[in-house]
Parts: sequence; structure tokens; C-alpha cells
Amino acid sequence: MSESSAWSRGYPVSESYPSSWHGFQSPAHLRAVCAMMGVIWDVGPDTPLRIIELGCGTGYTSQLMAAGNPHWQVMGLDYNPAHIAEARSMAAAAGLDNVQFVEADLAELSDAELDQLPEFDLVTVHGVWSWVSDAVRDGVLRLLRRRLKAGGVALVSYNAMPGAAGSLGLARLVRQSLLTAENSVAGVALATRLVQQLIPAEPAYLPASPWMRLMTGERDGVRPGYLMHEFQTAYWRPSFHADVAAALATARCDYVGSATVDENFPQMSLSAAQRELWDQAPDANARELIFDLCVPRVFRRDIYVRGLRRGPRDAMVDALPFVSATRDPADPVLRSQAGEAKLPAELVVSVRAALAQGSRSIGQLRTLPGCERVTPSELAALLMGSGCAVPAWRTAGTGAPWAQAVAAARRLNVVAADRLAPHGIGDGQLGLATPVLGGGLRCSAMELAVARLVAEFPHETGDAPALVRRLVPAGPLPGPAVLAELHEVVTRLIDYRLPVWQALQITPA
Repeated sequence: MSESSAWSRGYPVSESYPSSWHGFQSPAHLRAVCAMMGVIWDVGPDTPLRIIELGCGTGYTSQLMAAGNPHWQVMGLDYNPAHIAEARSMAAAAGLDNVQFVEADLAELSDAELDQLPEFDLVTVHGVWSWVSDAVRDGVLRLLRRRLKAGGVALVSYNAMPGAAGSLGLARLVRQSLLTAENSVAGVALATRLVQQLIPAEPAYLPASPWMRLMTGERDGVRPGYLMHEFQTAYWRPSFHADVAAALATARCDYVGSATVDENFPQMSLSAAQRELWDQAPDANARELIFDLCVPRVFRRDIYVRGLRRGPRDAMVDALPFVSATRDPADPVLRSQAGEAKLPAELVVSVRAALAQGSRSIGQLRTLPGCERVTPSELAALLMGSGCAVPAWRTAGTGAPWAQAVAAARRLNVVAADRLAPHGIGDGQLGLATPVLGGGLRCSAMELAVARLVAEFPHETGDAPALVRRLVPAGPLPGPAVLAELHEVVTRLIDYRLPVWQALQITPA
């Protein structure tokens, strides 16, 4: 397989990057983290945001943010024309007129061309920094300098040092396999075989890592396109936080915190001994390095603001609206770098009962039994870290603008279900557009497919057998065991997810 096309600058372009949604990219999530860190971001439900997603791929994230927010203007930029063509096609099919996709190479855009773009409230750079050349990184920085608003937010995610250091050899091995094979499928098979043969030999420099689990099959549903974009680029370089922060400082951007909420709370992620070292660190960069040395993570999601202003942390967090993310009665588990823990039972019961009635602010939730002794930021972190609730962008509205937002979100969900759900790209990697969240509600391919059917056939809401019949493709029916399992899955979605979809206007009530 050839390394890349002549125009690709060493980045793989023969297969599109799989579409996915990550809630930490949404303005509601980023606004919540800024508030939890005591940083002002002057945006609200009526703010006509301008957002640009650099390295937008096929545009799914941009579409999810645009669909439920007709008064926003969203732009996706990518240098791969196949990505842009697919993004435009999907947006047109969903009837989205407030999202624009631009084919451009940040390494080639002049300052004059950048100045033709509008100023942006939010710039997301997810999954780009570690995989591109210095010229592209410089293009990112030039765009931030010239087009990120004063007071605007930037999200920059990247593979982090020193956690990713042990996987440099593995990445090179996989890349060589992909480059020498006839196609991506053969390359993945070759790399997987080599890694599985290496493990019993106990190589000194092949430590356990997320990439190792990827190659040994411990993570299911990974498509070759993802592995190509992860490993085949000629430029993959993990970065230390301090180096990224120094680069962003040239655009007058200051570090706010991590979009991975628990990482902003050392008590949730570090041992007592590690916390003592963290407390004694001489400055913020030293604290971040100690954190990166201690926690087993290889990926950072850093939030920056161009012009950092401090505000009343508790008051800002108390004002944040939250909504229920699931009605599953199982005990929610808080997941952090330190492991897993159950939330206090009294807190869970109180919060669930309140959110079942609709959106509640953190301040309102803190008056409930079991919530009185936690700070506003701690309660927000507990809810977000457990998946029990998510920050809302707005509460449900009325009138023509609200109806327009609901209709646009539902149109996108139909198109996404038709185009993306059949691929089943993995649990928790897709999203259901909703104006309440200002983005998407994380979902699996099955959830997207079922929500689409419920919205299209509301008279069958709650009818698991009818929905199962529509999910099964034409032709011979699968065996009884498969049908029984499918019926069980759909029934659980009706019981535990459908009420959330209805509350968020994803499906009719």
C-alpha cells in the first residue's frame, strides 16, 4: 500500500476518518468546565455562537452542533476533499443551512486568507495536533491569533507525554505494517499478527497501553480507517503539556483546565503521596507534569481561553443547568484516573428524582438531601464523571425558533441513522442531536437506529416487537436467540433511554 497521495503531506487519505461524537467538544460541556475552574466565558443560550472545527473529518461533530442551534454559525475545515464532500452531502441531506465546510490546508492559508474568516467564539482542534506537521501546527496557531475572539475558547486534544512514550515503538511497528501491506485490511491483520507474536516474547519496550489493547482485540469494533489515521501519518508526535501551552501562549491563550472533568480534581485522580507532590510543585506546568507522570493516560483534552478572566466559581457553577442522561436504575459509577467509586446513595436518589422532572441547576440540586455537603464544582464533577447527568445549554423552549431547532435536530438524526448506524462504529461514539444540549447526547449505533424509528413511527413508541421487526433487514429472519437478544436490548432502551430522548426533544413525547 502506498504511503499516501502526493498531495497528502504524509497524512493518510485513502480512507475517511470514522464519524464520531465526543461530548467534551460541546459548548455546554466547555462552559461547565470553565465555570468549575473559575474562568469566565461570556456565552449563554441566546448567544449567536460562531464555531470552527479544525480537522473536521466528515463533519459529524459540526453538524451535531449546528442542527439544534439554527442561530449559530458553524464551520468545519479539513484538507481532505473526500471528507469535505461527504460533510457537505450529509449537511445538505439534513437541510442544515448554518454549517459550512471548507477544504483548506492550514499550512498553506495566508494571513490575508485567514482574515477573511469571521471571528470565532470557539475553536476545536480535536485529534489534530499530534498527527500533523509543524507547518500545520503553525497554521493552527496563526488562526487562533487572528480569528479567535478575545474571551473565546479553544479546545486542543493530543497524545500526551510521558504516557505515550512507551508506545512509540508499537506505533512505528504498526505504521510499517500498514505501509507495506496491499491495503488497510491486510495492514491491520499484519500488524495485529506481529503484536500478538511479540507479546509472548516479553519485549522490554512494548508496555501495556490503549494501543496495545487496540491491536490485541480487547477493543471491539475498531475500523481500519481509524487505525490508519492513528498510525500511518508520518508526523505522529506526542507532546508534553508545557510545550503545547507554550505554543498556545503565542496566540495569547491561557490554560484553563482539562475537558476530562476528573483531571481537574487531584483528589479524584491522585494518591495521597502523589497529591503531596502535586501540592508542592512550584508552578502550574510542574503540577501538570506531575499529574502526567502519575496517571495512566496517553491523551489530553486541554481547554484554553484567549484572555483569561476570573469569576466567582461557586456562583457560576451553581447557575449551570443539568439534565438527566439516563434513567437506568443501576447504581451510577464515578470513573476517574484513580479507578471507580459509587456515588452516595442519598445523593443519587435525590438527584434522579429531581432531574426526572426536568432541568435543574446545580444550585437547585445542592438543596436536596445528600447534596448539602458537596461544593458546586464537586457536585458537577460527580454528575458528569458518572454519566448520571450532563450540562444543558438551554431549557426547553416554545415558539417558532424552538420548533425549528427541534426539527433540524431530528432531521440530522434520521440522516445519521441511515448513513452511520449500519456501520456500528462502537458503543458511545455517535450522538443524538438535541437543542437542549446544544450538541449531541452520546449514543451507540443501536440507540441512534432505535431513536430514529421512534421519531419516524411515534405510534410504535414502547412497542419493542414492532421496533425489532423494523430493525431486522429484509430477507431471512435471524435465529431465535438473536431475535431474543435484540428484543431485550430494544426493551431496555425503551425503559431507560426513551424517557431521556423525550425530555431532550430528540423524539416526540
